[in-house]
Amino acid sequence: MAHVESEALVLRHVRQGDTSHVVTLFAREGGKIAILAKGNRKPGSRFGAGLDLFNLTHIRYRARPNRDLMYLDTCELRRSFGGLAVDVFGYASAGACAELVDRLVPEGAASEQIFDLFLEVLTILLETAPLAAGEELRAVALPIAFQLKLMDVLGVAPELTGCVVCGDTELGAATSLSAHRGGLLCPRCRAAEGGRRLGAETVAFLRASHFGELAQIMTVPYPPPRGLIVEARAALDALLEFHHHGRPAAFRSRKFLDELWK
Repeated sequence: MAHVESEALVLRHVRQGDTSHVVTLFAREGGKIAILAKGNRKPGSRFGAGLDLFNLTHIRYRARPNRDLMYLDTCELRRSFGGLAVDVFGYASAGACAELVDRLVPEGAASEQIFDLFLEVLTILLETAPLAAGEELRAVALPIAFQLKLMDVLGVAPELTGCVVCGDTELGAATSLSAHRGGLLCPRCRAAEGGRRLGAETVAFLRASHFGELAQIMTVPYPPPRGLIVEARAALDALLEFHHHGRPAAFRSRKFLDELWK
Protein backbone atom coordinates (compact mmCIF):
# COMPACT_ATOMS: atom_id res chain seq x y z
CA MET A 1 0.00 0.00 0.00
CA ALA A 2 1.23 3.51 -0.80
CA HIS A 3 2.31 5.63 2.14
CA VAL A 4 1.09 9.16 2.78
CA GLU A 5 3.01 11.83 4.67
CA SER A 6 1.59 14.99 6.15
CA GLU A 7 1.66 17.45 9.01
CA ALA A 8 -1.20 16.76 11.40
CA LEU A 9 -2.77 18.06 14.61
CA VAL A 10 -4.06 15.65 17.25
CA LEU A 11 -7.78 15.98 18.00
CA ARG A 12 -8.71 12.93 20.07
CA HIS A 13 -7.61 9.54 21.47
CA VAL A 14 -9.69 6.41 22.01
CA ARG A 15 -8.26 3.27 23.60
CA GLN A 16 -7.95 0.26 21.33
CA GLY A 17 -7.28 -3.05 23.04
CA ASP A 18 -4.71 -3.19 25.83
CA THR A 19 -1.83 -1.31 24.22
CA SER A 20 -3.04 0.84 21.33
CA HIS A 21 -4.96 4.00 20.50
CA VAL A 22 -7.24 5.07 17.70
CA VAL A 23 -6.14 8.65 17.15
CA THR A 24 -8.22 11.22 15.29
CA LEU A 25 -6.04 13.80 13.58
CA PHE A 26 -6.54 16.70 11.23
CA ALA A 27 -3.89 16.47 8.53
CA ARG A 28 -2.88 19.33 6.29
CA GLU A 29 -3.18 17.14 3.18
CA GLY A 30 -5.64 14.42 4.21
CA GLY A 31 -8.10 16.32 6.41
CA LYS A 32 -9.72 14.48 9.31
CA ILE A 33 -8.49 10.91 9.57
CA ALA A 34 -8.70 8.11 12.13
CA ILE A 35 -5.46 6.17 12.56
CA LEU A 36 -4.51 3.04 14.50
CA ALA A 37 -1.41 3.82 16.57
CA LYS A 38 -0.39 0.30 17.54
CA GLY A 39 1.42 0.11 20.85
CA ASN A 40 1.00 3.80 21.64
CA ARG A 41 -0.10 3.05 25.22
CA LYS A 42 3.01 1.02 26.00
CA PRO A 43 5.76 2.68 28.08
CA GLY A 44 8.41 4.08 25.76
CA SER A 45 6.13 3.98 22.71
CA ARG A 46 7.98 4.70 19.47
CA PHE A 47 5.51 7.51 18.77
CA GLY A 48 6.60 9.45 21.86
CA ALA A 49 4.91 12.81 22.42
CA GLY A 50 3.95 13.09 18.76
CA LEU A 51 0.44 11.85 19.51
CA ASP A 52 -0.23 13.89 22.65
CA LEU A 53 -3.40 15.98 22.42
CA PHE A 54 -3.19 19.11 20.24
CA ASN A 55 0.45 18.54 19.24
CA LEU A 56 1.66 19.25 15.72
CA THR A 57 3.30 16.15 14.31
CA HIS A 58 4.61 14.83 11.01
CA ILE A 59 2.96 11.49 10.24
CA ARG A 60 3.55 8.69 7.78
CA TYR A 61 0.61 6.35 7.36
CA ARG A 62 -1.06 3.90 4.99
CA ALA A 63 -4.42 2.33 4.35
CA ARG A 64 -5.08 -1.21 5.58
CA PRO A 65 -6.80 -3.67 3.20
CA ASN A 66 -10.50 -4.08 4.03
CA ARG A 67 -10.21 -1.89 7.13
CA ASP A 68 -11.66 1.53 7.89
CA LEU A 69 -8.73 2.71 10.00
CA MET A 70 -5.44 3.92 8.59
CA TYR A 71 -2.24 2.46 10.04
CA LEU A 72 0.35 4.80 11.51
CA ASP A 73 3.93 3.90 10.65
CA THR A 74 5.84 6.86 12.08
CA CYS A 75 5.29 10.25 13.62
CA GLU A 76 7.71 13.00 14.55
CA LEU A 77 6.81 15.81 16.93
CA ARG A 78 7.08 19.19 15.22
CA ARG A 79 5.57 21.45 17.88
CA SER A 80 4.32 20.68 21.36
CA PHE A 81 1.26 22.36 22.80
CA GLY A 82 1.75 20.66 26.15
CA GLY A 83 2.27 24.09 27.70
CA LEU A 84 -1.50 24.58 27.58
CA ALA A 85 -1.72 22.25 30.57
CA VAL A 86 -0.48 25.06 32.86
CA ASP A 87 -3.82 26.87 32.39
CA VAL A 88 -7.04 24.93 32.87
CA PHE A 89 -9.03 27.57 30.96
CA GLY A 90 -6.59 27.52 28.03
CA TYR A 91 -6.57 23.73 27.94
CA ALA A 92 -10.38 23.56 28.08
CA SER A 93 -10.62 26.20 25.35
CA ALA A 94 -8.30 24.16 23.11
CA GLY A 95 -10.42 21.08 23.78
CA ALA A 96 -13.58 22.94 22.78
CA CYS A 97 -12.00 24.01 19.48
CA ALA A 98 -10.69 20.49 18.83
CA GLU A 99 -14.11 18.97 19.39
CA LEU A 100 -15.71 21.48 17.04
CA VAL A 101 -13.33 20.34 14.28
CA ASP A 102 -13.89 16.69 15.17
CA ARG A 103 -17.68 16.95 15.20
CA LEU A 104 -18.31 19.39 12.36
CA VAL A 105 -15.82 18.29 9.72
CA PRO A 106 -16.62 15.04 7.88
CA GLU A 107 -13.94 12.35 7.88
CA GLY A 108 -11.64 12.66 4.89
CA ALA A 109 -12.69 16.24 4.18
CA ALA A 110 -9.39 17.99 3.41
CA SER A 111 -8.99 21.71 4.08
CA GLU A 112 -5.75 23.60 4.60
CA GLN A 113 -7.89 26.51 5.81
CA ILE A 114 -9.24 24.44 8.69
CA PHE A 115 -5.79 23.06 9.50
CA ASP A 116 -4.30 26.56 9.60
CA LEU A 117 -7.25 27.91 11.60
CA PHE A 118 -6.92 25.21 14.26
CA LEU A 119 -3.14 25.66 14.41
CA GLU A 120 -3.66 29.41 14.81
CA VAL A 121 -6.08 29.08 17.73
CA LEU A 122 -3.75 26.65 19.53
CA THR A 123 -0.84 29.05 19.02
CA ILE A 124 -2.85 31.95 20.40
CA LEU A 125 -3.80 29.97 23.50
CA LEU A 126 -0.25 28.77 24.07
CA GLU A 127 1.19 32.26 23.75
CA THR A 128 -1.30 33.70 26.28
CA ALA A 129 -1.21 30.87 28.86
CA PRO A 130 -1.62 31.14 31.74
CA LEU A 131 -4.32 33.80 31.68
CA ALA A 132 -4.23 36.33 34.49
CA ALA A 133 -6.96 36.28 37.11
CA GLY A 134 -10.03 38.06 35.78
CA GLU A 135 -9.09 37.36 32.16
CA GLU A 136 -10.49 33.82 31.96
CA LEU A 137 -13.52 34.78 29.87
CA ARG A 138 -11.19 35.42 26.95
CA ALA A 139 -10.58 31.67 26.80
CA VAL A 140 -14.35 31.13 26.78
CA ALA A 141 -14.93 33.68 24.03
CA LEU A 142 -12.14 32.44 21.75
CA PRO A 143 -13.91 29.17 20.75
CA ILE A 144 -16.94 31.25 19.72
CA ALA A 145 -14.83 33.21 17.24
CA PHE A 146 -13.18 29.97 16.14
CA GLN A 147 -16.60 28.35 15.66
CA LEU A 148 -17.77 31.24 13.49
CA LYS A 149 -14.67 31.10 11.29
CA LEU A 150 -15.00 27.32 11.01
CA MET A 151 -18.63 27.71 10.01
CA ASP A 152 -17.51 30.17 7.34
CA VAL A 153 -15.14 27.58 5.83
CA LEU A 154 -17.93 24.99 5.95
CA GLY A 155 -20.33 27.37 4.21
CA VAL A 156 -22.85 27.78 7.05
CA ALA A 157 -21.76 31.09 8.62
CA PRO A 158 -24.54 33.66 9.09
CA GLU A 159 -24.93 36.81 7.03
CA LEU A 160 -23.80 39.60 9.36
CA THR A 161 -23.37 42.68 7.13
CA GLY A 162 -27.06 43.49 6.84
CA CYS A 163 -30.58 42.10 6.91
CA VAL A 164 -30.57 38.76 5.15
CA VAL A 165 -34.11 39.34 3.85
CA CYS A 166 -34.21 42.97 2.64
CA GLY A 167 -30.52 43.90 2.66
CA ASP A 168 -30.93 46.88 4.99
CA THR A 169 -27.62 47.63 6.74
CA GLU A 170 -29.21 49.93 9.36
CA LEU A 171 -30.29 47.24 11.77
CA GLY A 172 -30.77 49.34 14.90
CA ALA A 173 -30.98 47.78 18.35
CA ALA A 174 -33.88 45.37 17.70
CA THR A 175 -31.82 42.84 15.77
CA SER A 176 -32.27 39.09 15.63
CA LEU A 177 -30.53 36.18 13.95
CA SER A 178 -32.67 33.72 12.03
CA ALA A 179 -31.35 30.17 11.69
CA HIS A 180 -33.93 29.52 8.96
CA ARG A 181 -32.90 32.59 6.95
CA GLY A 182 -29.21 32.23 7.81
CA GLY A 183 -28.45 35.72 9.05
CA LEU A 184 -29.42 38.94 10.78
CA LEU A 185 -32.85 40.53 10.44
CA CYS A 186 -33.76 44.21 10.62
CA PRO A 187 -36.62 45.26 12.96
CA ARG A 188 -39.19 45.21 10.13
CA CYS A 189 -38.25 41.72 8.89
CA ARG A 190 -37.80 40.49 12.43
CA ALA A 191 -41.46 41.26 13.11
CA ALA A 192 -42.44 38.93 10.26
CA GLU A 193 -39.72 36.27 10.56
CA GLY A 194 -38.93 36.06 14.28
CA GLY A 195 -35.45 34.79 15.10
CA ARG A 196 -33.20 34.91 18.13
CA ARG A 197 -32.85 38.40 19.61
CA LEU A 198 -29.30 39.81 19.71
CA GLY A 199 -28.01 42.92 21.43
CA ALA A 200 -25.93 45.48 19.57
CA GLU A 201 -22.77 44.46 21.47
CA THR A 202 -23.28 40.82 20.51
CA VAL A 203 -23.69 41.74 16.84
CA ALA A 204 -20.50 43.82 17.02
CA PHE A 205 -18.66 40.90 18.63
CA LEU A 206 -19.84 38.45 15.96
CA ARG A 207 -18.84 40.82 13.17
CA ALA A 208 -15.40 41.42 14.69
CA SER A 209 -14.95 37.67 15.15
CA HIS A 210 -16.01 36.90 11.59
CA PHE A 211 -14.06 39.59 9.76
CA GLY A 212 -11.22 40.27 12.20
CA GLU A 213 -8.24 38.36 13.57
CA LEU A 214 -8.71 35.55 16.08
CA ALA A 215 -6.02 36.95 18.34
CA GLN A 216 -7.89 40.21 18.95
CA ILE A 217 -10.05 38.51 21.59
CA MET A 218 -6.93 38.09 23.71
CA THR A 219 -5.73 41.66 23.18
CA VAL A 220 -8.79 43.93 23.39
CA PRO A 221 -8.85 45.99 26.62
CA TYR A 222 -11.55 43.93 28.34
CA PRO A 223 -12.85 40.37 27.93
CA PRO A 224 -16.41 40.01 26.62
CA PRO A 225 -19.12 40.07 29.31
CA ARG A 226 -20.87 36.87 30.30
CA GLY A 227 -24.23 37.80 28.80
CA LEU A 228 -22.65 38.47 25.41
CA ILE A 229 -20.89 35.09 25.44
CA VAL A 230 -24.12 33.24 26.23
CA GLU A 231 -26.09 35.15 23.58
CA ALA A 232 -23.49 34.77 20.81
CA ARG A 233 -22.95 31.08 21.45
CA ALA A 234 -26.65 30.27 21.51
CA ALA A 235 -27.21 32.04 18.19
CA LEU A 236 -24.38 30.18 16.43
CA ASP A 237 -25.41 26.87 17.97
CA ALA A 238 -28.95 27.33 16.65
CA LEU A 239 -27.54 27.73 13.14
CA LEU A 240 -25.49 24.56 13.45
CA GLU A 241 -28.47 22.62 14.76
CA PHE A 242 -30.58 23.91 11.86
CA HIS A 243 -27.94 22.60 9.44
CA HIS A 244 -27.86 19.22 11.25
CA HIS A 245 -24.34 19.64 12.64
CA GLY A 246 -25.26 18.43 16.11
CA ARG A 247 -25.69 20.31 19.39
CA PRO A 248 -22.42 22.00 20.44
CA ALA A 249 -23.89 22.75 23.89
CA ALA A 250 -23.88 18.98 24.48
CA PHE A 251 -20.25 18.46 23.48
CA ARG A 252 -18.17 17.12 26.38
CA SER A 253 -15.47 19.76 26.01
CA ARG A 254 -18.06 22.56 26.02
CA LYS A 255 -19.63 21.16 29.18
CA PHE A 256 -16.22 21.05 30.88
CA LEU A 257 -15.47 24.64 29.88
CA ASP A 258 -18.87 25.72 31.18
CA GLU A 259 -18.22 24.04 34.52
CA LEU A 260 -15.21 26.33 34.91
CA TRP A 261 -16.89 29.66 34.33
CA LYS A 262 -20.65 29.44 34.77
